[in-house]
Amino acid sequence: MAHVPRLFVRGHLGPGPLLLEGEQAKRLAAVMRLREGESFLAFSGDGREWEATVGPAAKAGLRASVGALARQEAAPALTLELWVGLVRPNRFDWALEKAVEAGADIIRPLLSEHSARGEGSSAGRRERWERIAIEAAEQSGRLYVPVVEPPAQFGDLLARHHGALLVCDCDGRPWGEVPALLPGDGRLAVAVGPEGGFSPEELARARAHGALTAKLGPNTLRTETAAVVAVALVRSLGR
Repeated sequence: MAHVPRLFVRGHLGPGPLLLEGEQAKRLAAVMRLREGESFLAFSGDGREWEATVGPAAKAGLRASVGALARQEAAPALTLELWVGLVRPNRFDWALEKAVEAGADIIRPLLSEHSARGEGSSAGRRERWERIAIEAAEQSGRLYVPVVEPPAQFGDLLARHHGALLVCDCDGRPWGEVPALLPGDGRLAVAVGPEGGFSPEELARARAHGALTAKLGPNTLRTETAAVVAVALVRSLGR
């Protein structure tokens, strides 16, 4: 079966005419290279996906026509948050993209004691993170687009988190012991520290908040690798 391009469209979607403007029109015409009469799939992040057809150009963008409902899915029973330490921009961008593909629902860039100086975010970088999440959802077939939150301190996230918490640490439980201890629904946050990991004080605070610590395997993983592995391992359990 031929690949059908997917396009994320902000706002309500349903059968009928659709005007695509700005970045959405540009992606359809210049990136996906679709022309009038060609088909694509449109979704808005509400769990539904629609068949659509490119129409003629309009002064403000591109016209399209939305047809039948192609697919519909309920949201996962378990909302999976990824707290991932900020690392160099190209490596963090990779982690973000792959974590979306692997199944993270909320991604929270993390600042902690071992975070590199100068690592943070700007309005431009946050916009880039949002684009990466959208494009990864388009590519991977997801019907819900993950939320990318502004960077936050580890202690602040601990204080306001309500749900289960899994902290990745090389001295934690072997992964084989972990699945039976994870919830099947509700909310689970998985925390991956920056290069150098979490400090002993941060680990103690996390345990005081009920966190489970676990190692992801026998080798030392980079932050971006550990983030993707952790999300994939949790989702592989059917959570």
